Amino acid sequence: MNLKVKRFLTRVFDKSIKTDWKMKIMLSLSFIFASVYFLFNFSMVLFADSIRSFITSESWPTSLYFYKENLLFFLSANRLMYLLCSAVGFSLLYGVNLMWRGFKWGLLFYTIGKACQIIVPIIFLGHRMWAIGDIMIAFLFLVFYYVYSFSHQIEKENRKYNQIGK
Repeated sequence: MNLKVKRFLTRVFDKSIKTDWKMKIMLSLSFIFASVYFLFNFSMVLFADSIRSFITSESWPTSLYFYKENLLFFLSANRLMYLLCSAVGFSLLYGVNLMWRGFKWGLLFYTIGKACQIIVPIIFLGHRMWAIGDIMIAFLFLVFYYVYSFSHQIEKENRKYNQIGK
């Protein structure tokens, strides 16, 4: 096998993030958000018609009219969007799982998933799905993970440097 390929595979599958309690708290929150996102979109793939019929029925409270209109707008998307969003949710869950176990490769899955989580609804439903709060939360989570990963990588390099002289 080529030496460059071996180095790439070693770097990719090397456990290079130490997950301490701060990281585990953030990963737990990310896991909860990603699992709710995945389950919601997967349920929309399977049960979109029954949810739509429940919202348009007489049992829906009239005081929730604003939510009713927004939910019906969100349900106007086709099943392909919900299928793609389910795949994005699975990517988020897989990335969180890899980061929990200490693999830096999970950060790539999580970053791609977060970017697609923002972009896919905008592609299918237009500018009405643009939410500044969602973008800010995603940005804060990503900044935390990248700063944590970068600082951990610097510590790892310093440990290697200090051990060379011994």
